[in-house]
Amino acid sequence: MELQGRTAVVTGGGSGIGAATCALLAEHGVQAVSWDIESGADVQVDVTSEESIAKAMRETVSRWGTPSLLVGSAGVASVAPLLDIAVDDWDKVFAVNVKGILLSIQAVARAMIAAGLDGAMVAVSSINGILSDRQLATYSASKAAVYHLARVAAVELGPHNIRINAIGPGPTDTPLLAPAFSDEFVAAVRKNTPLGRLGSPELVADGIVNMLCSDWITGQAVMVDGGASLMSARGSTRDFGPIAAKPGH
Repeated sequence: MELQGRTAVVTGGGSGIGAATCALLAEHGVQAVSWDIESGADVQVDVTSEESIAKAMRETVSRWGTPSLLVGSAGVASVAPLLDIAVDDWDKVFAVNVKGILLSIQAVARAMIAAGLDGAMVAVSSINGILSDRQLATYSASKAAVYHLARVAAVELGPHNIRINAIGPGPTDTPLLAPAFSDEFVAAVRKNTPLGRLGSPELVADGIVNMLCSDWITGQAVMVDGGASLMSARGSTRDFGPIAAKPGH
């Protein structure tokens, strides 16, 4: 699919993977519109609010035209032992990571269908959607939900010529994960990742853009992780200390 001349919405576009994706899409001739709860984005939006999403969509269409691409990158994390998980934290993570992607898909897909546009979407999940690392039950469960949401959305949106896939980044040097990047953690990731290094937002963005371009791929989950998800013993190296949930990947 030719990307040039299209408009894209990138949630969480103010930092990390979202910001890198906006930059790479722009290189492909796409008008990339960053949606983020933080100031400085093209459109400031709370992805957990239907009203905020609707307002953001009206502004996007008015200023840049109807989007035919979506990258759902807004996300938060929560780290706690299973027995210590607070319900409020669980609800917040699911509101941003799952509800936020659902509302974004709905808003962009409705606009595309009304305008008669084809297009593509990528939901940013995580390798933790398929792994079972300690203290990450909340985050992992939300990211597993993202995978299956993308699969069902692909079935329902396919007749409208809208493709949707999910991307699973591995350990990536972003604002979300930086608090967990002790020297010991980085060494463990390098040891247990076939390509032997952390990912970068730019590497993940490259996977996202390639997925948007692929006309015959939909409903799939692709790990963009340097092979980290291949290592079955990796979970034994992943003990995190407490870090606060914060926006961005």
